[in-house]
Amino acid sequence: MEPPVDLRSALHMVRDQWILVAAATTLATMVAGLVSWQQQPVYSARVTLFVSAFGGGSDTAASAYQGSLLAQQRAKSYTQLLRGETVMRQVAERQHLKLTPAQLSAMTSAEVVPETVLLAVTVLDASPARAQRIANGVADSFIALIPDFENTPAGKQPPVRVSVVNPAVRPTVPISPQPRRNLTIGLLAGLVIGIGLAAARHALDTTVKSTKQLVELTRVPSLGLVPMDPNAARTPLVINDSPYSPRSEAFRKIRTNLTFVDLDRTRKVMLVTSAVAGEGKSTTACNLAITAAEAGKRVMLIDADLRRPRAARYLGLPSGVGLTSVLIGSATLDVATQPWGDLLSVLASGPVPPNPSELLGSSHMRALLDHLRHEYDLVVIDGPPVLPVADATATAAACDGTIVVVRYGKTKREQVHDMMNALRTVDAQILGTVLNLVPERGSQYYYREYAPGGTVADQVADQQRPLIGVHGGAEANR
Repeated sequence: MEPPVDLRSALHMVRDQWILVAAATTLATMVAGLVSWQQQPVYSARVTLFVSAFGGGSDTAASAYQGSLLAQQRAKSYTQLLRGETVMRQVAERQHLKLTPAQLSAMTSAEVVPETVLLAVTVLDASPARAQRIANGVADSFIALIPDFENTPAGKQPPVRVSVVNPAVRPTVPISPQPRRNLTIGLLAGLVIGIGLAAARHALDTTVKSTKQLVELTRVPSLGLVPMDPNAARTPLVINDSPYSPRSEAFRKIRTNLTFVDLDRTRKVMLVTSAVAGEGKSTTACNLAITAAEAGKRVMLIDADLRRPRAARYLGLPSGVGLTSVLIGSATLDVATQPWGDLLSVLASGPVPPNPSELLGSSHMRALLDHLRHEYDLVVIDGPPVLPVADATATAAACDGTIVVVRYGKTKREQVHDMMNALRTVDAQILGTVLNLVPERGSQYYYREYAPGGTVADQVADQQRPLIGVHGGAEANR
């Protein structure tokens, strides 16, 4: 049986923030241990007194009842007198203690045992022997002072009698600190604090961390997610991965999902963009083009990020002649187009122009894309990010569809919202989203064990392909 949605969300939150929870729990436990270690041991000595009333020689039931009430009343009053200055001063003098009556009173407590006429006197001290001496001294001094407290004339018997029932014994085990209890409290407190901090951080975190969030924000389908790969910075292209690696399979899944988007229309020119820089749009465009070419399609990849071009660099191709050269008429399309192996054609960015937005939104750009529609099965455009500049919206209007790349845990929901509004303002046809750089715990790759011949690790040695034209690996997240 699955846990409730709220519980499942809470468990996911704790899992995502486990470092914070573990750190808070560990710190609180260490603090509790340190406090216990530094705390001075305290010992408790306890003496029990019995309060009784003289019956005045009468054995009647009424007299016995009155004596019992008198003893109970006196017992309640004596709890205050036991800690009074008179008793404490006499204890300090008899025991030769260098303590003031106030200090002794703070160390001493007295209470009536419920439903009895017994008085329990407890003394707390760092020395077990001294705690015993003080407790017994308090009892002896108080008993001696009973006639004075009762204003009994000399030679007369006080109306009540107090006697020691259980004298104090020397304690052997301190009552504090209690390391086990303190560590348990520290552990539980740290866990509560850690979960509270995790909940606060989760509530304040406005980044996108699931395809469900992304679909709710954009109101367009999710084409897939790309897992985090520690080797992606060095080898950003899937051509260098095992064909059964999670990243390779993720792009094949995105390629397949694209074929089912709006089946009534043929979409050949696709723009790949993102809200801001650093979300992985360039690597997504390159790998999507490679994956489509591996499926037998004629593919053209255009590097249209004219301000900070990266696609040609990842492919190991020069970018001196390219898109801008064709648009301004300084080179023909055939001259500017570069083959990348036998897989696809590449149109690099060309010289960086002073007016990228005007060029990308020009009639020349539209004419070029119309020509490429007839020459290729698929044209993938690596566009600039949407929010910093207007280049992407200028390009999107001339494309058949736009693919939006969002980086897990980095792109904010507000940025996604603003990006979608900007694209919809120019009537861009948004095909779907790609959630990029997803930690493995945030994705489920069931094909790991389903790969032919065993797990991914079993395939790497036999299926690893040679590195082909990889440059700029340190910027693979562009």
